[in-house]
Order: sequence, then structure tokens, then C-alpha cells
Amino acid sequence: MSDGAIFRVGVACTVGIGPARGGRARNEDNYLIGQDGQVRSRLGDHEQVEDALDDPTVVLAVADGMGGHEDGETASTRTVQAMSRLYGKARPENVEAGLRDFILETHHRLRPTVAVSGVVKMGTTLTVVWVISGRVYWAHVGDSRLYLLRGDALTIVTRDQTRAEFARRDGRPEPPYPNHLSQNFLYGSRGLGNDEGLRVDAGVDTGNFRLVTGDRLLLCSDGLHGFISALSIQQALSTGDAQEAANALVAAAMKAEGDDNVTALVLEVVGDPSLHEEPDEDWKDDATLVPV
Repeated sequence: MSDGAIFRVGVACTVGIGPARGGRARNEDNYLIGQDGQVRSRLGDHEQVEDALDDPTVVLAVADGMGGHEDGETASTRTVQAMSRLYGKARPENVEAGLRDFILETHHRLRPTVAVSGVVKMGTTLTVVWVISGRVYWAHVGDSRLYLLRGDALTIVTRDQTRAEFARRDGRPEPPYPNHLSQNFLYGSRGLGNDEGLRVDAGVDTGNFRLVTGDRLLLCSDGLHGFISALSIQQALSTGDAQEAANALVAAAMKAEGDDNVTALVLEVVGDPSLHEEPDEDWKDDATLVPV
């Protein structure tokens, strides 16, 4: 129960198919669930659960570490630990702008601690949502993703921060290796002129929308969305309750023989009379992948 609404959360986070089948030897993904007075994240092969001040909001995050084995795992773990401070944090007057500021400030605070050991090689993607009074505020760095399933329609909310994506935003010609990631959290930008900086464009890499009863959110690493189709995501996300949906999503990626770590974090909106209202009129239909 959060702000009068009932949310169920399910998560599945795995190393993937493993090295014997051509996959990763170590899990560099991590996740965060702040809900009902507890903060949960991955710690090694187990889930770490810590008690926190009870907060009517919900904080969720997925981080896909990179930089090689231990570095990637360290980056994603540090990042979800930092994001956990949102749970119990006073709500800013402008939540979307406050969330963006929090991410940028956290990046600038954490990066020097990593740089003490020399050149910063580690980094992580970050997709985070803060659910307050039935409204989702989100922000995003990298190529993990946030999806919304409303009815039978699956919509991708975030934009992968590839070289091509930033070139389109800036009106530049398509650069070499257009599908390569342009930046990640901690590492900073790649080839954008400021390796210590982080680009989070307000209204593009951040946003907010109102939930309605029956909605499902999916936060996932590219070990999921990079190996199965939008239709497969829609079908698996529609399965059972939130935990069953998370399990089905990871099972689909494993069946596809994806060679990456896989994380699926699902939020299910179960009910609240105030959430039966009509959704935002300005919702972008052009991002719908699997329509009704």
C-alpha cells in the first residue's frame, strides 16, 4: 500500500545462460526496490533486505554495470545504493526536476571516489522511477529501459542513449558506430566532449505520467530487451502477477540464448479508486510498440 494505492512488485535478476553456453561468468546487473518500509537489492547471489523509514512512495531502479566483471558489479551496486536514498527523501516541489538533479548530483559525487584509483573505466546504465501519489516520475541514463503495459498496448517510455540518438537530438549527421552507447552513469560521456559530464535532457531522458489501475511497468536491462521481441515482452509481461511476469520475461530471454545478464523488475498497479481516472491526454502514442 503506497499513498492509498496498492502496488505489487516482482523481480528476477540472473547471470543469464552462463559461461558454459557462451554467456557471462558474473552478474553485473543490479536492482532496487524501495517499498513498504524496506529497501531490497542484489548482494552477490542473494537479495539484501534492509529496513528503512516507512515511506508511502515507491522507488525502483535497474542498473546494468559495465567495465568488466568486478568493476561492472561495483558500479551497479554503488548506484542502486545511492538511489536508495530517494526512498524516504523529502519530495521536491518539482519532482521530475528534483529526480534529475539528484541523479546528476549523485554522479558528480560518486565519480571522484572511483577516479581515486586512476582512469574511470567502470560505469552502469540507470533507469529509475519514483512513484508518488499514483504518478510515475522517471529518469534514465544508458540503454536499460522503462516500458508501460496498459491494457494490451506496450509502450517504450525511455530512449536508448546511443550515438545516433544524441546526433538526432542535436541535428548532427549520423556518427560512426551509431548504435554504440554514448554514455553511462559514473563513466560519463563517450566521445561527447566531457567525460566527467552526464547528459540527462529534461523531458526526454526524464518524464512523468499518471498510472491507472491495471497498469504494469517494466524496468529491464538490455539482456532482456536486446534478445526478445516487443511482442514477446508484451506477452510475458501480461503473465500472472508481478513476480510471475518477471519470471516469464527472464525465462523468455534465457530461451532466446541471450549471452548477457538479465534483469526484469515489474510493478503492477492493483487498485485504488483514484487511479480509475482517465490517463494523461498528452500520452505519446508514437512510442507504442504493441498496440491494442
